[in-house]
Amino acid sequence: MGKTGLMAVTACLALASAAQAAAPATQRNFVACPVVQDTKTVPCWLAEYKGETYYLGIQTDISAEWYPPFLGHKAMVEGTVSNEPRICGGIVLKPNKVSVLPELAPECTEMRPERAEYQVPFAPRGPGPSKGGLAFAPAPGTAAARPPAPAAPQPPFQARTFTVPYDFDTPTVTGRTSRALQQAVTYARAIKASSIEVMGYRGQVLMTDGPAREEAPGIAQVRAQQVGELLGQVGIAPSSIKVAWKDAPEPADGITDSTKRRTTILVKP
Repeated sequence: MGKTGLMAVTACLALASAAQAAAPATQRNFVACPVVQDTKTVPCWLAEYKGETYYLGIQTDISAEWYPPFLGHKAMVEGTVSNEPRICGGIVLKPNKVSVLPELAPECTEMRPERAEYQVPFAPRGPGPSKGGLAFAPAPGTAAARPPAPAAPQPPFQARTFTVPYDFDTPTVTGRTSRALQQAVTYARAIKASSIEVMGYRGQVLMTDGPAREEAPGIAQVRAQQVGELLGQVGIAPSSIKVAWKDAPEPADGITDSTKRRTTILVKP
């Protein structure tokens, strides 16, 4: 191949790399202060980005699938622009993942007063404290069957992987992300697991307005070691637990980046 041909190939590879480094046009990955918009039912959570308002979700409790951010902290927003009508004045990002960044941000305290045109007809409960009620619990007087308990695993047992998710730059398991860990423990006990392999990962997010933003170095190790310690604390034999981690951040595509911040737990019979 001549020099001219080689230069052309190099240019094509550079263009392909640049194209891969751009988040899709329908994706919004950015960092901003979350904003509370009051309504007659429940508050909405919004975020401002490049002169536009985006709707993230409503104020809920720990029973909800989507969990709101905090005032006093910036948030990493990862969401897809939907075709749904605006809610609380904001373009709906659905699905979306909102991570509370650990650093304090005293400028993030905006709370907007109620406006008559902003309604949340799907709000699961009225304003004010839930008084212990879950956000998506059945309304009083309605019949709702409890989901059946999962059946006990039956032989022949198979290896299963459980995945613990994380907010961006969050190194430890929280109450909201511990479900997979609990499931792994239940399965390991039920099958009398011979070994458990824990693997921690570090992620990055392909930002809408710039290059990928990586999680802190070393966070994969912290995640993996904490999960290993938690497994030992609930009675799993330490000799059966193998802990490892991957230091390099997982590749970002701008869409599935939130799923790559994880610790996997491989339970073997």
